[in-house]
Amino acid sequence: PVSAPAWPEQISGFSYSPFRLGESPQKGQYPTDDEMRQDLEQLSKLTDSIRIYTVEGTQADIPRLAEEFGLRVTLGIWISPDLERNEREIQRAIEIANSSRSVVRVVVGNEALFREEITPEALIVLLDRVRAAVKVPVTTSEQWHIWEKYPQLAKHVDLIAAHVLPYWEKIPVDQAVTWTLDRYWDVVRAFPGKRVLLAEVGWPSDGERRAAAKTGQDKQALYLRQFLPLA
Repeated sequence: PVSAPAWPEQISGFSYSPFRLGESPQKGQYPTDDEMRQDLEQLSKLTDSIRIYTVEGTQADIPRLAEEFGLRVTLGIWISPDLERNEREIQRAIEIANSSRSVVRVVVGNEALFREEITPEALIVLLDRVRAAVKVPVTTSEQWHIWEKYPQLAKHVDLIAAHVLPYWEKIPVDQAVTWTLDRYWDVVRAFPGKRVLLAEVGWPSDGERRAAAKTGQDKQALYLRQFLPLA
């Protein structure tokens, strides 16, 4: 046994994917509203905020269901090389953002620049379009170093949504909390006057070792228990 801080009573937000065993977006198998309602009821006991990544399939129902539990939603628009799909996502997300009381911000793209599936110039066009169409803050979500690589993005977003994931950058867990906060402050200094949101942070409970970064439920619990009170 090792000592660690207790879990906070409330966590500021969860990234939420609703798929269960046997369901697959690749096969068009989406969770039912009842399944997602069960998830949201559980989450509402731990947080008042969730982030979703797309409005494809039944996931478009999540903002409406979230209203039942007083949850705020960061609404994601999935951006890929499929321009037709992108257009469907954008139109649907704008409609949802303008009609749902739960949506508090919109995120156009998730690591699309990191995956090199869109150019910064093309993403800026989409950001400007969505910002003009909705009343809530709009941003894109990328790993912290991608924001530093493309600082021109900051002029086209209302806040910086950064991913800081020490496991993927091979940081050992005993250094990971300090490393995460250092990267956060790097981004804050790089974009003075912009609010910075840690849109993804965490540690995996299982998976392959990455150099000095080991996975495990114990390491996940230690990282989160140490990080969340500081956050």
